[in-house]
Amino acid sequence: MKVLGVNGSPKGRESNTDCILQPFLKGTRDAGAEAEVIYLYDRKIAHCIGCYSCWSKTPGECIHKDDMRDLLPKVMDADIIVWASPLYFYTVTGIMKNFIDRLFPLLSPAGGNSGNRYNQGSQTERNESKKNVLISTCGFPGKNNFSGLIESFRIMNGGKIEASILFAEGGLLKKDYLKEVLAPYFSAVESAGREIVRLGYVTLETQSKIDKDAVHSLINEHRFDKQYKPV
Repeated sequence: MKVLGVNGSPKGRESNTDCILQPFLKGTRDAGAEAEVIYLYDRKIAHCIGCYSCWSKTPGECIHKDDMRDLLPKVMDADIIVWASPLYFYTVTGIMKNFIDRLFPLLSPAGGNSGNRYNQGSQTERNESKKNVLISTCGFPGKNNFSGLIESFRIMNGGKIEASILFAEGGLLKKDYLKEVLAPYFSAVESAGREIVRLGYVTLETQSKIDKDAVHSLINEHRFDKQYKPV
């Protein structure tokens, strides 16, 4: 099984988003999957101009000759795609949006709004069964900030997402004094990676640990103990 992580943060490997993506991918590898990460910040991806040439004039091939030519086959081959992006104005970053827009050559014109229908011959059936995981962090408190992002990905992926891992106040993920507090959280994220490979979904028990408000309650206690002030 192949897992493709797509990191859409402009900070790449140094991002808060990657702090969550990496343990999740570790879990998938522990379960026997082959996992790879694409860091979009160091890729050359031009804007889609909506010309539809990839459907009409040159089916499956974009007019832009850039890094997407190498990335599209990776998307096609993946059984699980992990979309990892910080929240920028209630949605993904610009570089992630560019990447998503440039997946257009893979979409079947007959797919309508059903999502996840790729028109690549014998690959079609396999790609209709792709599983999608959403990982996101934001700088503000409250998971309500992610509502627009979640809805966008549900529409994009045929009304469902196999798992969503969302972390508000993402800057806290890198605080050394919170390592012990966050250890159970990261353990749950790893478990989610293992489960998505072995079961095809994340169990309610694991998801509840990931979503647990107690994590941020504990963080707030430590924050005040350490006189931490958000910046």
